[in-house]
Amino acid sequence: MSSYDLRLKDLDQVLECDEIDLSKLREFCFNGIPDEKGYRALCWRLLLNYLPPNKNKWQEQLCHHRKLYQQWLDEILVAPGSIDDEQSDHPLSEDPTSKWNTFFKDNQTLTQIDKDVRRLHPELSFFQQPTDYPLASVVYSCGTKRLNRRVGMHFLNSANVERKGLGIVKISQKPEPINTSEFKPLDEGSEAHWEVVERILFVYYKLNPGQGYVQGMNEIIGPIYYCFATDPIVNMK
Repeated sequence: MSSYDLRLKDLDQVLECDEIDLSKLREFCFNGIPDEKGYRALCWRLLLNYLPPNKNKWQEQLCHHRKLYQQWLDEILVAPGSIDDEQSDHPLSEDPTSKWNTFFKDNQTLTQIDKDVRRLHPELSFFQQPTDYPLASVVYSCGTKRLNRRVGMHFLNSANVERKGLGIVKISQKPEPINTSEFKPLDEGSEAHWEVVERILFVYYKLNPGQGYVQGMNEIIGPIYYCFATDPIVNMK
C-alpha cells in the first residue's frame, strides 16, 4: 500500500467516528488534504466550525445556516424606496439614520467589492461560470437585487462637434471599443460564481461594521468558496 493510500486510510479513520476529534483532524490536515471524496471541503467545514464534530447534527446545522443566511439576505438586500419609508426619508436627507444615507455609504464599499470580485483569480474560468444554485430572489428580480447593478459602470458615447460654412454642423463620433463581456452579469435566471462571492462579502461587511471590508478579502474567500462550490457531495453544497 502506497503512502498516499495510507494517508487516505488514516483520514477515513478520523472521519468515520460519530464524534470527530478536531485535534487529530487538524494535525492530519496540517500536511495537506486529499482531493478525493470531498475530503477537502468537509475538513474545511469542520475546521472553520461550520459543521459541529457530532456527525448526527450535520444536516440540522446545514439547514440552520442556510435559513439564517436567507434571513440576512432578506434584511440586507432591500433598497430604500422599495418599501414604505417615512416621507422625511429621501435621497437628499443628511440624517445619519436615513436609509438613503446608509445606502449611498454602503455603495462606496460595494464599489470596491465589485471591482475585486470581478478580477478574482482571472486564470480560472470557474468564477465567470454560472452557479448550479442561483438565488431565486435575486436572479428573478429583474436586476433590482443584483448588487453589481447598484454600482455598475455605464459608458456614454462621445463625439466632436465641428461647425463648417454657413452654420453647417458636423458631428463625428469617436466611440471607444470597450470589452466588458467577461465581467457582465449573466442573463435573468442565472448568476456567475463571482456574483455569489460579491454577495457573501457584502453580507459580511454589513454584519461586521467594526471590521468592514478590507481589500484582499476576496483572495481569502476565493479558494474557500471554490472548495465548497465544487464539493462532489451534493447535499453539502
